[in-house]
Amino acid sequence: MRPDLTPFGFTPTESLVYATLLRLGPSTGYAVARGARLARANAYSALEGLVSRGAATRTPPPERPARYRPADPQSLLAHLATLQGEALDRLGQQLRDVSRPGEPVVRQVAGSRAVANLVMQLVARAERSVEGIMALELWRPTLPAWRRASERAQVTVRMRGGMPADAPSWLEPAAADSPAVTMLMIDETHVVITSGDGDAVTGLWTSHPLILLLARRALPTVA
Repeated sequence: MRPDLTPFGFTPTESLVYATLLRLGPSTGYAVARGARLARANAYSALEGLVSRGAATRTPPPERPARYRPADPQSLLAHLATLQGEALDRLGQQLRDVSRPGEPVVRQVAGSRAVANLVMQLVARAERSVEGIMALELWRPTLPAWRRASERAQVTVRMRGGMPADAPSWLEPAAADSPAVTMLMIDETHVVITSGDGDAVTGLWTSHPLILLLARRALPTVA
């Protein structure tokens, strides 16, 4: 499956060119144009767009022709998570400055990709604490957010389904008989609760104080 960068502000052509660079490795614009079946001008424009957004690098002059190298996927994930986290922090501050307290949020989520995206967004914004239990399958897709959170918040999380090889010191294994759930409380103000695995995973994200209270009481029993 070709990576899709468009949800993060890249154009469809830039997304296609990044995937082509990953397949070809360091390449000239001409080679990328041929590999992506694009007009050369469109390929060069997309390459420069990737360079400006940190998704690729270009060999410095005077080397001719210039060669482009894709950013490492994990580095790109970390870069995008940082940018989105900073943007969400700014938006959150702006909303706090101009809005009145609103109704508690309750949103349903379904599918592994939707859950991973939600976890990454909330964890990357954590300022004080993240605690709970999480399925192993969510670790790799959300890793950049955990790295960001661990730099400024207290993180106490147990992993269900095994431990990753690169587990940090704050990550511990869950009990063997732990239920098949993910329950994460972020800054004592939001909670993500899911059940099931893979594409069958379903759950909710909420800031409702009653559900937060119930989740707080349930955490010791599930983690």
